[in-house]
Amino acid sequence: DSTDHLDRVEYLPLLQRSLKFGLKTGVLCFIVFIFEILLSIRLSKPSAISLAETYIPFWILTIGFISNGVVCKSQHFLLSLVWIMVFTAMLLSVLMIDYGITAILISHIISTILALLAIISGILIYLVYGHQIGYFKLTDGQLTAGVLYSMSSFLTILLVALMGQVIELPEIIVLDLDLIIVILAPIVVALAGFGAWLVTRDEFDRLLRDGGQSAVIPMRLRLEADGWTSVESRGIVTIPMFGDVRYKPLDHETAERLSIELCGACCSACYPKEEEEDLPHYFHGRNTYQSPTPPTTMAVTARWGGGETIV
Repeated sequence: DSTDHLDRVEYLPLLQRSLKFGLKTGVLCFIVFIFEILLSIRLSKPSAISLAETYIPFWILTIGFISNGVVCKSQHFLLSLVWIMVFTAMLLSVLMIDYGITAILISHIISTILALLAIISGILIYLVYGHQIGYFKLTDGQLTAGVLYSMSSFLTILLVALMGQVIELPEIIVLDLDLIIVILAPIVVALAGFGAWLVTRDEFDRLLRDGGQSAVIPMRLRLEADGWTSVESRGIVTIPMFGDVRYKPLDHETAERLSIELCGACCSACYPKEEEEDLPHYFHGRNTYQSPTPPTTMAVTARWGGGETIV
């Protein structure tokens, strides 16, 4: 076809994004598969392989993500903290089981895992509530996935608490905890898996519709004494397990209402509001004025991580 060289402009970004998504998903699935094989060997023959060797795939995964967040700084601080806590839980379990360090108790490992799940649940609540007040613009699939992820994380907290014997039931209540654990475990996996499928379906539809190219949203400018400066504006950010999420700062009425209902400082820090567009007072009363020119480059850093993008 004579127009193939023009269509290739759309095909290449789609191909690059699809390969990146497919390779990343394939590598993660392969790591989990290898871990399951090592774990089955560990459970069937404990003397054949140590717990540290069982964790080899996860050692590689966690160290890679921690290095990516600390050294490359290409992901949000909370995501790096999550991987650090996963690494800490694995390290504590290895020291307790393989090396027999009695100072480390099972309660220390359970507490680390519960704190990890609490952070994940807090992030999910932040996203879903941000959509309800109008800051995040989640699609139907992303909103449903957020609700399913939240249910899965809460059930996981309950599951870990039951397995670690953190929750002690009264003597009047007689339940088979082993049966409850067996029932809850596949429900947790099913809820998280179905939510991930919804997000994947939305991402695939977006790739076919937009050609795999990230949307370009111009920054809003405000005139100041030293020239033009960018202000908080709408945009798109990539969130793990959610894909591309649109966000827009809250209007002043919504921000004031939330500051009354909730903590004003917490609300303004978590959900930014639109900045005033009025000119500063020092512009008024001047007889001569030279229009400043916008800067040649402007660095913009995404809220949820990512490298700096020059616009």
